[in-house]
Amino acid sequence: MAEKKRKGPDRERLLKSLAAGFIIAALVFALGMSRSYGAARAVCDGFFVAAAMLLGVGGIMAVRNKGAFDVSGYGLRAAINQALPMLRREKETMDEYRRRKADERKSSTELLAAGGIYLVLSVLALIVYELVV
Repeated sequence: MAEKKRKGPDRERLLKSLAAGFIIAALVFALGMSRSYGAARAVCDGFFVAAAMLLGVGGIMAVRNKGAFDVSGYGLRAAINQALPMLRREKETMDEYRRRKADERKSSTELLAAGGIYLVLSVLALIVYELVV
């Protein structure tokens, strides 16, 4: 029996996305502290930058998963094949290219979920910043 595709985010990929967001937030926090912004503002900025980056990449992946870049990718590959014949793969049609790309796609749910979490944390940190300062 074929295994059904799971709905919802993959835990491992979600944890990796959260870890990447944490690293981004920590770097922005460290930069903010080095400029003597204050801890509450630096935390808010760190969470917001992490959210913006994760949501941005997740959004681009979601658009790519719908096939928005297939035509330009196929055209670029055809141009490279014409210019550099030694790099040529076997010739494939546009339909074959789209099927191959569809098989290679990964879900953007985890990035979007992690970005949403960091956005909520950013808003909470902003509330704390506004109440404290």
